[in-house]
Amino acid sequence: MTGRAGFEKPQDCVVVVSLRDTGGIALQLHSKQESMFGNTIRACAQACLEELGVKNAAVEIQDFGSLDFVIRARLKTAVDRARRANHE
Repeated sequence: MTGRAGFEKPQDCVVVVSLRDTGGIALQLHSKQESMFGNTIRACAQACLEELGVKNAAVEIQDFGSLDFVIRARLKTAVDRARRANHE
């Protein structure tokens, strides 16, 4: 029930999503630019998770200067992989 996406390279991010049955969304963000962009990254991640219908998950984002569309793409891929792992 865990999916991972992304690379530890500049302008990318690594996203790990662990789907669970209860507990809501627990989001951990690791970024050198967290003081400037942390709230924006969190809002982007929350909006993407809502669009995907994810209500209960532990999400870890390691940011390396990625833009919002990269964060969204990595989140969508990680959620898809976690859902597929759940069905195997």
